[in-house]
Order: sequence, then C-alpha cells, then structure tokens
Amino acid sequence: MINARPLHRPRPGPVLWQIIGAATVLAFSVRVCAAPAIPYPMSAETWKLAPATAWVGSTPGSISFARYEGMPTGAMTLNEAVAESTEVHFASGAIDFDIKPLGYSDTGIIFRRRGNDAGEIVYLRANPDCPAADDCIQYAPITHGLMQWDIYSDREGPAPISPTGWNHLHIVVAGDKMRVFVNREPQPSLVVPKLQSGTMEGGIAFKGPAIYANLLVTPEESSAPASAEPEPIEPGAIIKWLVAPASALGVGQRVTAADIPPADIWRPIRAEPNGLVNLSRSFGVANAPSTSIGWLKTQVTATASMHRIMRLGWARQVSVFLNGTLIFSGDNPYYPSEHRLSPNGRLEPDNSSIALDLRKGTNEILLAIGNAWRTHAGVEKASPYGWGGEAHLDDLTGLTLQ
Repeated sequence: MINARPLHRPRPGPVLWQIIGAATVLAFSVRVCAAPAIPYPMSAETWKLAPATAWVGSTPGSISFARYEGMPTGAMTLNEAVAESTEVHFASGAIDFDIKPLGYSDTGIIFRRRGNDAGEIVYLRANPDCPAADDCIQYAPITHGLMQWDIYSDREGPAPISPTGWNHLHIVVAGDKMRVFVNREPQPSLVVPKLQSGTMEGGIAFKGPAIYANLLVTPEESSAPASAEPEPIEPGAIIKWLVAPASALGVGQRVTAADIPPADIWRPIRAEPNGLVNLSRSFGVANAPSTSIGWLKTQVTATASMHRIMRLGWARQVSVFLNGTLIFSGDNPYYPSEHRLSPNGRLEPDNSSIALDLRKGTNEILLAIGNAWRTHAGVEKASPYGWGGEAHLDDLTGLTLQ
C-alpha cells in the first residue's frame, strides 16, 4: 500500500550543498600553491583510449590530437569514449583544464582513477540553460565499475558554461573534499563535502565528446587526510542494517519470501548519514555481473502495535517484506521517461511512502533491491549506474531502531 507523501524535512538541494560545503572546506584555499603547476601535453605519446566500460556507451572510441593558437601543449578531440593519461598521478591539489563540449553528454574528467573500477568524475551537461539548470555540472563516484550519478543526485548545480565554446575548469581537492570553479568565477559552481569513491590517489582521464586542452596539475606537497569529523545523521534515517551477498535474479522475475537468504550469511553494514546504503560499493560489476538482488534487513522494536509511514528510496527495483510478508514491490526506471519516479528517476527517500503495520515487540524490515537497468531501447541488463536503497521513519515515537 502506498500512502500520500508525509511532510518531512527536505534533503539539501544544490544551493544548500554549496552553503554546507563552503562551511566545511574553508580549511583549503581556492588556489593550491604549495608546489608549481605541472603542464601535461595533449599528445599521442601521453594519452591513450581506455578499455571500454558499460556506462560510457557502445560507440567505438576515437581520439585525435592537434595544435591550435593559444594551446602550446596541444588539444585532444575525443568522441564518446574515455582517454587516460599515461603520465599523470594525482592525490590532492588543483587540476586546471579547458574543455569544449561537442554535445549534451556526461563530458568531463575522472581523477584518482583506478582503471575502470574506481575514481571520481566531474562532468558537464552543456546546454543553453546552464546558468539556471540544476544538472549542468555534476559529480559522481565510480566504485566497482558503477558510475553512480543516480544515487548522489544532490551533487550537482547550475554553472556559467558555454555549451558550444571553450570553458575553463579549476578543481580543488583536499582529502575527501572538492570545489569546482567554472570560467574563473570567484565562487565555486559545485561543492562536494565528501567524495565517495574511496580512492585517495590515482590517474586522470577525460571523457568525451569534447575537445580538451591546457591541462595543469598543481599537487599538494603532502596529501590532505580524509575528514575526521563525522557528518550529522539525518533525523529518522535507518542507519544500521544487515546485508547478504547479492543473488542472481532473471530479468522480469519477482522476489518471493522463499528467496530470502538464510540467517547465517548476513553481516552488518552501516548507511551513510543521510540513510543511503550504497550497494554499488559492496558489490558492483565484479560481484553482480548479471541482473541481481541485493539484500538488506533491519529490526524495529515497537512499544505497542502501531501504524507508521516509511519513506523509501531505491535504484532500480525493490520488494519490501515486513515480518516475512511481502507488503510492497516497485520499479524506479529511467526509461521510459514517463515511468520515472520523482525526482526524475533517481534514488531519493520520496520515491515512495509505505504503510507499516507494526506489532508490539520486534519487527523485521527486509529490502530486496534489484539492479536491472532498462535501456532507451527497452533492453534490460545489469545496471552500469548506482545501486542502493534508503529508508526513513519520520515518527519514531514508541520505536527503537536496531
């Protein structure tokens, strides 16, 4: 049963993330100047096409190099592929480069890259509405080969980007914090208080379609540590869960109580402070190469029988069991677009609101979360993007969470 959405405290949007982020990253400056900037040429000797990966697309890779006026180290033209540097290694500091988008796409830079398996990506979706569009510049982590734009949907914002001309990006990274300045604006267009891939150093790559030039890397003399200060837990978020290994599930099949894993293979997992349990980080392509189900369960103790509402977000399919009984199943597809759940087919706690009829004593809530991705052409496969879920109880009166 799906009820009307209850009132709740909204999650920070792009502008609020900038305010929060600005307060948390004052410890590092707009310009990193501890070491001299190192220019890296755009040439066939120092850049090569990276191996294909599922989230980039099926277009065959192509790369070319040229020299233009004002670009002494050359320019690289890249189609819908990824080109990796054979020279650059980056931990913390600043990255500067110029980019000319060649289409409306997830075009940008991957840093602290560990092959196709992990890294941090900052990318543009260039269009004429960029100064006002909330998704013009975006950040996403890559873990286990999955690019998670759809489960970190609040790490984005507007930016003063030319959709057809050259743009300058200045990215400042210190530990697990990042700020991105576009076209030499004094204020960052994107602030990320916590980078999520888990990599602290690695290579640099660019993704097309775009032309890239004038790459400068200014390393810090010593890498900044990750944040020691914990983020505040969002009120009502269920943080403590148990997770079981992912199990294969055929396309179109539905989960039943008989599919629930046995009790001896569950282990503790902790959600992020906003409630997100990122299954991409636990499993991903290596452990779930085909359509699969990830399993989460938790316990809620009630002082009496009561009715509560649970707000639930997930990517991409979910079945909810309460005390062993299936009470809800739902899809959160991106295609076809008319079937997307708010907001725009991404994981948010307002994807649905579910009625829980809790009994006195201990109650078990179990989530079976599928990773099947439906393409624009209607083909279903294991998602190359984010995989996870989160649950929130807005009224905790009479309840004790696990």
